[in-house]
Amino acid sequence: MVTEGGAASAPATAVDGGRVQAAQSQQMAVAWDDRVLGAHSTPHFMQSSTWEAVRSSGPWHVSRRGLGTDRDFPVLVFERLAEGFGLFQHLPRVSGLAPADVAPLTERIRAERGTAFATKIEVHQPRDGALEAAFLEQGWQPAKASQYRHAVIVDTSVSEEEILANMKKRARAEIRVAERHGVVVGRAELDDANRARMIDLVRETEERSGAFFRGDGYLETVWSAFVADDRGQLYFARYDGQVVAGAFIARYGPNAWYKDGGSTRDQPQLMASRLLQWCIIRDLAADGIERYDLGHVPPPGEPDAPGQGVLVFKSAFARDVLEYMPAFQLSHEERGETWRRGEGAFLAAYLERTGDYWY
Repeated sequence: MVTEGGAASAPATAVDGGRVQAAQSQQMAVAWDDRVLGAHSTPHFMQSSTWEAVRSSGPWHVSRRGLGTDRDFPVLVFERLAEGFGLFQHLPRVSGLAPADVAPLTERIRAERGTAFATKIEVHQPRDGALEAAFLEQGWQPAKASQYRHAVIVDTSVSEEEILANMKKRARAEIRVAERHGVVVGRAELDDANRARMIDLVRETEERSGAFFRGDGYLETVWSAFVADDRGQLYFARYDGQVVAGAFIARYGPNAWYKDGGSTRDQPQLMASRLLQWCIIRDLAADGIERYDLGHVPPPGEPDAPGQGVLVFKSAFARDVLEYMPAFQLSHEERGETWRRGEGAFLAAYLERTGDYWY
């Protein structure tokens, strides 16, 4: 058909069909997220429909599985070909498991592995000796974790006064310093200019600290997907009208994460990053978020581990460092053990060759 201006337009049936398909896809995403939020004890964004969409656009194939027996236990299973090995399965940031769940979970994974030579699981729960033993009893072996194992968690379910009281004196003092300097923190729209500014902050931080960040395109894809699903928010801290620090926050259910961040190297005495995080914490608490994960820190018992400055900064917001469960791998074929023992070298070679992280 042709419009009044003479331009051709799609047939009404095609437009309507596309809308119906989009609506059905949205309904399925909502249904999936409802299941995850209801079944997982600490539902992580890596098990969300948003993350599924992000990862499906790359080398990973993502499928929704029900891996429970007596109860619904939805898990996103990520599969990718590992060069020289075959198909590898990854179950990241799964939670809601008790020791008694491991045997039926393992049985389902073995039965539904397809052609995968191995399956890795990373349980998003505090380290638990009984749960570790249950995995070992079912034939799982310790594996290299792809996600951080130690984190600082801020309890945002309590009052603002209690949140402040749970901080170390240093954090409270540095928040006041930033306020006296006139640092201003606020939410920022994820438009082209702000995306570019945030990328600049990330790259400046990467150069200064030596920390690894994913490529620009990857970061922007993640940020855009989470904002589109109302699960992400960009924040900037400004001094004298100039952006000096930024953070991208991801949300899923009652939980939030400090996903990415960066700051300028100039004027560290402003303590802008400290006030930035405090304002984020206040916003999350006001929005009903119960738990804010500030992300990776080195093990507190290893003073020679890299990242001590990160540990000092983040641990001032809460008095304890949480240790998550170790990763485990279930080998379905002999080559699975070869992979498990040599995965670190494989990942290092991939990073050297491509400049990117395999996971």
